[in-house]
Amino acid sequence: MMNLKKEVNIFIFIIIVFSLIFLFFFAYPLAVLIIVGSKGIIASLENRSFLAAIYVTFIISTSAAVSAVIFGLPLGYIIARYNFKFKEVIETLIDIPIVIPHIVVGIMIVLAFSSQYGLGPIFHKYGINVIDTILGAALAVSYLSSTYTIRVAESSIKGIDPEIELISRSLGASQIRTFFSIILPNIWRSVVNGALLTWARATSEAGALFIVAYYVILGKTTVYPSPVFIYESYVGLGLIEAVKFSAALVAIIISVFILFRIIINLRRH
Repeated sequence: MMNLKKEVNIFIFIIIVFSLIFLFFFAYPLAVLIIVGSKGIIASLENRSFLAAIYVTFIISTSAAVSAVIFGLPLGYIIARYNFKFKEVIETLIDIPIVIPHIVVGIMIVLAFSSQYGLGPIFHKYGINVIDTILGAALAVSYLSSTYTIRVAESSIKGIDPEIELISRSLGASQIRTFFSIILPNIWRSVVNGALLTWARATSEAGALFIVAYYVILGKTTVYPSPVFIYESYVGLGLIEAVKFSAALVAIIISVFILFRIIINLRRH
């Protein structure tokens, strides 16, 4: 008994040490960024070009999050509840954005909506342009970030006993009413968390935007999405200036995360 207890204690000690090492790996660069850049956060938020970059980024990322919920939630439900031919192919397709290099995704979007290939000629016929536009940027980040909402929705729906749906249907409720009255109330917090992950992933995207929308035209002004703006600051002004803008963006993202988590917890109580 004593040897078993000793082995358990050693095991717990080892996993705690390894966990702390990994947590340090996550926390250390973030802490250095905040400490070094904290003095410049206020000045960064007074920079009109940077505020415009954040504004464009928020439009893009929010569009990605909303579209992920609208189109991804039904897809997550289908994957969670039904078995059908080629289901594995669809699931692979959902996960592909995670494994493809982001620069390649940018090239894919440009190619798919260019004036010579695919749907591009139809778009251009009606004056719809994807390159260096908010639409193109939203398409790129949506492609890369929607997987998170779909998978979170799927996992949450799988956690609900299908018998509950069958009982609701047997009592005369339609399938759509069952979804909105039984499924959605039980998974909405998870869906919000999934959308928040999609939003954050879209906010942080840079690689695909380098290809699709290095800048966008907002009114008569050329505006960089915030990750591109930070990259331009790093190349043109140096590390310390880029650190200030980076710290400001991280502070905003963390604040949004905390705010939404507080709102979700308040609704829970």
